[in-house]
Amino acid sequence: MGEIASIAEHISTTERTAADAEIDAAQLKKLEFFQRQLDQRNPQIFRASIVDVRNYGLMVELPDALITGLIHVSSLTDDFYLFEPARRQLIGRRSRKRFSVGDEVSVFVARIDAFKRQVDFAIAPASEARRKPRPRERTLQHGSSRALNL
Repeated sequence: MGEIASIAEHISTTERTAADAEIDAAQLKKLEFFQRQLDQRNPQIFRASIVDVRNYGLMVELPDALITGLIHVSSLTDDFYLFEPARRQLIGRRSRKRFSVGDEVSVFVARIDAFKRQVDFAIAPASEARRKPRPRERTLQHGSSRALNL
């Protein structure tokens, strides 16, 4: 039984190595694609969802490309954004614009770091008008007999 267990362990290790290599190859191909986008004078605009908000920027995921990247707070040049840790939001000091987890934004490739295998994005200029509206909280006013439609 010892020899069979050794062979099975070797096969499992080889399969894991092959799966890791496949994932790495797919990631490199995505980085090559985004590098070509960066090299173009008129880069493609991508739909992205905000998956995390940090004090240094927005983590976004491109669902069509299955890749995650960063929109650094320094690239948000329309306002000075403050991080609200309790709500995990970036809020514009002047405009009061909010970026929250779940918001959809349009982005383009801003920078590629092939060594670290990271993609940085920037918000496309026209995307602000297309951001997903945040649902308003409904409350009953004192003395109101209207029911909420939830």
